Amino acid sequence: MVRPLSGIGALALCLASPAAARPDPSPYRGVLDAARTQKEFAGTSGEFRFVVVGDRTGKHRPGVFEAALDRVDQLRPDFVINIGDLIEGNTEDQAQLDREWREIEAATGRLSVPFFYVPGNHDLTNAVQLADWRKRLGADYYHFRYKDVLFLVLNTEDPPQPKIARSKLFQEYGGDAMKRVFEVLQGDPAEARALFAREPKLGELAGKIQSSENVAFSAAQIGMVREALANNRDARWTFVLMHRPAWKVDSPAFREIEGLLKGRPHTVLAGHYHKYAYERRAGQDYIQLGTTGGMPGGTTDDPNVVDHVMWVAMGEHGPSISNIRVDGLFGKEGPVPAVSAPLPR
Repeated sequence: MVRPLSGIGALALCLASPAAARPDPSPYRGVLDAARTQKEFAGTSGEFRFVVVGDRTGKHRPGVFEAALDRVDQLRPDFVINIGDLIEGNTEDQAQLDREWREIEAATGRLSVPFFYVPGNHDLTNAVQLADWRKRLGADYYHFRYKDVLFLVLNTEDPPQPKIARSKLFQEYGGDAMKRVFEVLQGDPAEARALFAREPKLGELAGKIQSSENVAFSAAQIGMVREALANNRDARWTFVLMHRPAWKVDSPAFREIEGLLKGRPHTVLAGHYHKYAYERRAGQDYIQLGTTGGMPGGTTDDPNVVDHVMWVAMGEHGPSISNIRVDGLFGKEGPVPAVSAPLPR
C-alpha cells in the first residue's frame, strides 16, 4: 500500500511493569487491564524499516539533501539507500569529482546507520567516473540480504551511456519546448502522440531526448541477478533498485530481469525523471521517486513534483510504503526554517 504523508509524529509508550506471574515471551510488560486495544505489537524479529532517498542532482539545490539525511537519521531506520544521481558528474576532471564526492561522503558520513549507494547517469557518465566509483565505493551493481529480504542494486549505466548534449538542445529548441516535452513524455502516451502529430518540431525534440534514455545492463550484471535469485529462493521479498526506470524503455535486458523475477513478490524502485510516479506491473509495485534536492521535474502546481523520502516498513506479509515530504520533517525543538529549498516556478 502506498500512501503519502505530510509529516511525522512520535509516540512514546510508558507502562507499569509488575512482576509477571508466569513467563511471557512478549517484550511488553503491563497491567492486565491496561487501557489498550488487543493488537500485536510491531517489532517482531522479521520487521525492519529503511529509507529511500531520491535524486539529488541536475542543478541541485544546496543543503536540501544534507538536511533531509540529518532528519532521517533521527527516525532511526535500519539503513538508508538511494536511487542514483548523487553528484553532478558529467566530467572527467578528477579534481571536480573529488570535490563533489567529498560533499556526498560528508553528508552520508553523518548518518548513524549504513547508507547504500546506487549509481545514476550523473554518477557514471564515462569510464573515468566508473573507475572512480569502483575505487571509491566498490561494486556498481550488487545484492545483499537483510532479515530474509533480498535487495538487488542494479546499474542502468552498464556500460556508461553517451550523454545527450542538453545545452545544444536548449539552444536549438528553447527551454520552454524542453520542459514541455519532458512533462508530456511522463504523461499519457496517447496525449503525447497527439501533441507530436500537431507539433512535429516537438516530436522531433522528443525523439532526440528519448534516444538518450536507453538503459544498459551487461551480461555480467544479468548473471549477478540470476545467481542472486537462485541463491535466495527462500527470500520472503525482493526489492530492485536502479536509477533509470528501465520498464519505461524498450530494454530486452530488463525484460530478461523481469522474467527472472516472475513468481517472486517484489517491488521495483527508480528515479531519474525527478517526478513521482506509481504503477502496477504484473501485480507488483513499480515506483519512480521524486527528488531529494535535485532539480524539479515540473512546476510546483504538480503534486508529483516534490522533495521527499520514502519510508518502507517491512512486515511479515510485505512492505508498507509511505512518502514523507522533506519539509514535513522537523526535530524536537519544533518547526524551524524549511529544510527544503523552494522549488522554482
